[in-house]
Amino acid sequence: MPLVSVITPTQAHNAEHLLAAWTSIAGQELPGEWEFEWLVQEDGLAPCLRERLPADDRVRYDALGVQAGAPATRNHALARARGSAVAGLDHDDRYDPGGLGALLRPLIARPLIAWSCGRVRWEMEDGSTWTKADVLGPGPVPVGRVTDHFLAHDDFPFPAAMAAYRRTELLAAGGWPALVRSADAALLAWFSDQHPGWWVDQDVAVYRRWSRQKTVQPAEWAIRDLPHVRGWIGLRRQAAALSRLGAGPPPPAD
Repeated sequence: MPLVSVITPTQAHNAEHLLAAWTSIAGQELPGEWEFEWLVQEDGLAPCLRERLPADDRVRYDALGVQAGAPATRNHALARARGSAVAGLDHDDRYDPGGLGALLRPLIARPLIAWSCGRVRWEMEDGSTWTKADVLGPGPVPVGRVTDHFLAHDDFPFPAAMAAYRRTELLAAGGWPALVRSADAALLAWFSDQHPGWWVDQDVAVYRRWSRQKTVQPAEWAIRDLPHVRGWIGLRRQAAALSRLGAGPPPPAD
């Protein structure tokens, strides 16, 4: 059976929405004979979440036993993934009905499309919602389009954590980069520089905003201007250009 691996990194101290994420995955109707596995990867020194997960063969839990950060946690799950497609869903977010299937269909129908994403609703603690205006048109996304938009505006058109990828190409890209923050965005920027994608013209997921969410903490906002992401993307673009020219990396400065 064709399989999609849904990767969810999590930590014990803020995993209170984890079962809502599971409910949204378990309720998905996938195309044709597709099935899913849910790879829950716990990051932390004292793993304790296994007992809080449903007893379902589709749930595959693992723990690092160290504090490694989100990129390393995702990559440990990626190493365990068995699906031909990989989709991300953070522990405090959830899919809309039909959202995962909508992300899969372009990958199933179009062999040259290597990633997909779609519209995501922000949900605030007071229950209000907000949706970012579409930047991409429905359908194919040319190589470089997402990265060009980010470099011009310091902003991504959608939460990159919800993107779906072909697993082979994702492994070839090296998985998530070891950045201070926004590794999911940096990965998609680099990946979309190499492969065409697809913008799904519908709501696919809910991005929850809440008081203990990592990305709303003061330490995270202190680096909100994303200079490290811009630098990493620029370095990868330079390396790709040199590779196309058949040249090695430039010598170090004296």
